[in-house]
Amino acid sequence: MIDIHTLFPTHFPPPIPLAKRHALKVAKFIANEIATKRGFISFERYMSLCLYAPGLGYYSSGTTKFGKSGDFVTAPEISSLFSRTLAQKIAFHFEKLPKKNILEFGAGTGIMVADILLELEDLKTLPEHYFILEISADLKERQKKTIEQKCPHLLKYVHWLNALPDFKMTAVVLANEVLDAMPVTQFCWHQNELKEIAVALSQGRFIYQWIKPNPILSKHFQKFVYPYLKDLE
Repeated sequence: MIDIHTLFPTHFPPPIPLAKRHALKVAKFIANEIATKRGFISFERYMSLCLYAPGLGYYSSGTTKFGKSGDFVTAPEISSLFSRTLAQKIAFHFEKLPKKNILEFGAGTGIMVADILLELEDLKTLPEHYFILEISADLKERQKKTIEQKCPHLLKYVHWLNALPDFKMTAVVLANEVLDAMPVTQFCWHQNELKEIAVALSQGRFIYQWIKPNPILSKHFQKFVYPYLKDLE
């Protein structure tokens, strides 16, 4: 049983009833997955479910996120100036690349895609492909509709990916306000030992729990982090 009172910090304004019910659904979904595993899930998995669980996650639930009627506004939503200025820089780099491709991580509503393509069209330097790595089915559909509305003749350049490409690619890579939407692994160095942070359930509350790090984390830690720790000893 989830303790619903722990889902909403008391120093925040209380959520509307609809949001409260939805949060409880998400919490129960996550709690059920924890129960079917070993009593915990990695923090990366927890964050992935919060953001992208089908029909439940923040970016997969179908509610408006961007713009005046959403939760936040990013620069491309305010004006086309940001995207068109960025397109000028992309065109500059295209001159140095053997192939003109763009790979964008998480394209939001697709407004930046449309404005970049329109500016590159004016500059007569359209890409061969504009790849969008987007794992939210809801956002993919919104992006497609935005491009169809703003520049339907340029939709043929856009291709959606569900994961990092498994082929070699030369491209300009874009990531506008997207790092906070990427699930991450959390870890700590405690008493000269690497520990990964997981999420468990205790008395109806989600809690942190230290677990043995997964092999990939250990490998990267030894290569990229541990040498600096040795220097500090």
